[in-house]
Amino acid sequence: MHASPTEALALWGKPESHDDISSLFRRYLDGELAAIPWSEEPLSSETSLIRTNLLKLAKKGWWSVASQPAVNACHSSDETFGWGPRVGGFVWQKVCVALKCCSLLTNVKPFVEFFVPASDWKALRERLDSSPDQVTYFAGNARGDFMSSDEESVNPVTWGAFKGKEIITPTIIEAVSFKAWLEEAFTIWRDWARVHPASSKAAHVLTAAQQDVWLVNAIGHDYFSDEEFWSLLLES
Repeated sequence: MHASPTEALALWGKPESHDDISSLFRRYLDGELAAIPWSEEPLSSETSLIRTNLLKLAKKGWWSVASQPAVNACHSSDETFGWGPRVGGFVWQKVCVALKCCSLLTNVKPFVEFFVPASDWKALRERLDSSPDQVTYFAGNARGDFMSSDEESVNPVTWGAFKGKEIITPTIIEAVSFKAWLEEAFTIWRDWARVHPASSKAAHVLTAAQQDVWLVNAIGHDYFSDEEFWSLLLES
C-alpha cells in the first residue's frame, strides 16, 4: 500500500461496515478524497466522463479501481487524452462510456475493473457469460480462484498511430498481467487491515472484505454503444 499507517488513518479513517467502504469510494469519485488504497493519485480529469456510472457501481457496493473513457482517433497533442509524439499522432482507448471527446465521436469498447461481493459475482458472471461476443472478463479472489470468459484473449485497451511508426499498444489486458495485479490488489486489502489493531472492528471488516470479494475486469467490444455493457453491469 502506498500510504503509511498514519496517512492511511488520516485519509480513510476507520471503516466499520461495508457501507463505510462504499462511502470512501464514492467520496473518491466525487473528488473529496485524494487517493484510495489502490491508487495514490487523485481521480483524473477524463474520469468525469464516466463518473455517473462508476457512482452507480459504488451504490451497489461494487468498488471500481481502474477505468477509462472513450477515445477514438484523438490527436496525440490533446491536453487530456494525448500521449506519445505530440505531432502527427492519433490515439485510441477501449473505454468506459460512449461520449464525445476531442473533436470526434467516440467508438466504444467499455473497460472497467472493480471489486464485487461474492454474493453478487455469480449473477453478474451469468449475465456476462450470456454475451460472449460483447464482453471479455477476467476475475479472481484472494483464495486463488480464477475465471475468465476467454483466458487466451489479448485485449489492447490503449493504442496509438504515429507518423513513421507501427501501431503502438502500451496497455494490454490479458490473463498473465491480470493475475499478477490480482495478487497485489488483494495484498493491499491485507495491508490496509493491518493499519488497525487486530481486534478492532475496522480490521475485521477489511479482512472480511478481502476474503469475500472478487476483482473483476470487464472489457466490452461494442464499438457503437455502451448501453448494453453498462446494463449488464448495473442490472439489479
